[in-house]
Amino acid sequence: MDFSNTIIIIPARIGSSRLPNKPLIKINGIPLIIHAYNCAKSSQLDVPILVATDDQTIADVVNDNGGLTLITSKKHESGSDRIFEALERFDPYQKYQNVIHLQGDLPNISGNLIKKLATFINEPTREILTVVVKANPDEYNDNSIVKAAIAFSKNNPDINDIGRAMYFSRACIPFGDTNIWHHVGIYAWKRKTLKQFVSLKPSPLEKSEKLEQLRALEAGIVIDAIITSDHPIGVDTELDLKKASKFFQDLS
Repeated sequence: MDFSNTIIIIPARIGSSRLPNKPLIKINGIPLIIHAYNCAKSSQLDVPILVATDDQTIADVVNDNGGLTLITSKKHESGSDRIFEALERFDPYQKYQNVIHLQGDLPNISGNLIKKLATFINEPTREILTVVVKANPDEYNDNSIVKAAIAFSKNNPDINDIGRAMYFSRACIPFGDTNIWHHVGIYAWKRKTLKQFVSLKPSPLEKSEKLEQLRALEAGIVIDAIITSDHPIGVDTELDLKKASKFFQDLS
């Protein structure tokens, strides 16, 4: 498949209330942002990988590791706003129409999963594509874990099946004897959809749940979700940091 119209952008900001200087924290001797960058490279898509950051120190670390960076405004409230600024400045002639939005705090996300997103977002009917994995029971009532209500075409969907996102919440949804899906915060965007999204004001549900993807749903933008068996570690807390450290120690 031709991925020449695709770009991967990783937003990284220096400010974090729970983990100060989070992108620079070393896990197994490697800064978190470099782990994310290496995951992007492992997709073997042969596309630009751009780190969009508000901090020169982060940019220097990425550049020293052979990466490509762009300094963005410090005023952005979301990663989507940051990647759109980076996209418009890096690609003013709009060569890249598919954008993989890879979070900088996912140190062990699969390169194969990134490639799947790049493949499916190429389909003309897609607007936004994201990822879900079956939640562990101890995550059901953890409000730091985002859950997703997804409508699939069959009752027992399989790995790689794609469904339509109905809602995202920090609460345990949906109610009843059904699958609970853990939302993995990686997105693939059509460029025109990203442009539409960042032009919208934060929505009431977005503000309530503190989840920007709800802005898209409230505006009628379709978010599709693909099932993965991978359970990547999102590093937001000290406990997450310990989990990530153990993951890489076990690999070595």
